[in-house]
Amino acid sequence: MNLFKIEDFENIFTQITYVANRECTPNWQFKGSPIYDKHNIILVYDGEAVLTCNNDEFKVAKGSLVYYRPGDSRKGYTFPDNLMKCYTIDFLYTLPYFNGDSWELRNAELPFSSINKIEDKFLFSHLLDLFSKFTRTWLFEKHNRVIKGRSIFSEILSLLLQRNFENDFNYDNIRKVEKVISYMTDHFTDKLTLNDLSLAINISPSYLENIFKNVTGKSPISYLIDIRIRKSKDLLKDGHTVSDVSYLVGFNDIFYFSKCFKKYVGVSPSQYKSINISSME
Repeated sequence: MNLFKIEDFENIFTQITYVANRECTPNWQFKGSPIYDKHNIILVYDGEAVLTCNNDEFKVAKGSLVYYRPGDSRKGYTFPDNLMKCYTIDFLYTLPYFNGDSWELRNAELPFSSINKIEDKFLFSHLLDLFSKFTRTWLFEKHNRVIKGRSIFSEILSLLLQRNFENDFNYDNIRKVEKVISYMTDHFTDKLTLNDLSLAINISPSYLENIFKNVTGKSPISYLIDIRIRKSKDLLKDGHTVSDVSYLVGFNDIFYFSKCFKKYVGVSPSQYKSINISSME
């Protein structure tokens, strides 16, 4: 049972200490002190090995995700006829939190098991791409290496945390929903229907509605209205008329636009425009 929530890790700040795309030799084994003082994540993408975490021994292969905490005893060897290939990242982290007046540091243990098998082929493929991109960035990038690398590694941790905290986590569904949201963002001014959105990713409207609600907590059309309302707020601040804004963000009916705007924002479009223009004078 997790003692922490995923929100506890939203400001995680990492310090990377070692990165490698490891292609093991027949004589490979973990070297140095068996008591490791960093966090270590390993993603195996080929071959096999036997690893030990403290007193637990396990065999790893393609799709295995291994996590060592500081203080864990770490041992391992591979097989000469099936050499392990993996990405490995050593890191430290802290959790800065702004309490409204100042920053403070919080403690929360990453909720990862020592060994996991990534069964979701879409998630594994995406993680493999991210680990590869991160490794190339960290080892070979010359400009802004730390910022770029930390950003990619944060995405890796975000996916792994989602997978850990969400019981029905399904990366294929997340991938589909992200495509629909991207389509909405590019076409929110069009007269979009649920059928149009489902056709954009070649699934049925009922299936889209189901997975979209599971991933975002909202229906596709409600999410589309969210996008339109956010854009309309910017246009109203820029001085556009309510009638023009209604048309520019994809509403065919100004009265329906005003009704939706008040429901989402709490005031009518004209009131919102007046309040924001007054505040700038």
